Amino acid sequence: MKVTEELLEEMKYKDENFSDGLILPDGDYHRITKGHLHGLMALFPETEDEIWKMIPEDDSPLFWLIEKTGCVLTDYNNSIGMKMTPAQKQVFDAMRRHGFLTDDYYDLTKQREKVKKEREEKEQAQKS
Repeated sequence: MKVTEELLEEMKYKDENFSDGLILPDGDYHRITKGHLHGLMALFPETEDEIWKMIPEDDSPLFWLIEKTGCVLTDYNNSIGMKMTPAQKQVFDAMRRHGFLTDDYYDLTKQREKVKKEREEKEQAQKS
């Protein structure tokens, strides 16, 4: 769904859990009902079983899914994602201004770069 000022005003009175969702890279907002992990998996064409097989055993499933989808996970207490796109930042800021989100944003970009580098070094060492 597209987040507008009108929608945010309406949701203040209709839905106290409007903060639980995903902001896609294009700024589209998806509500979640079964948790962030399932919400992220629903964006893939594969089944959840197939997705679990794709996630490296030594990685955080949630962080891996955030990286692969480019989504920002939102929750009233805090939000987490990678470097936001301008469209994501616009939606995040609007939801924050309307009181659905706090300022707490955890940017995983550096952590994911570190994981990628460590994985590449490990693969190089195994080839040697």
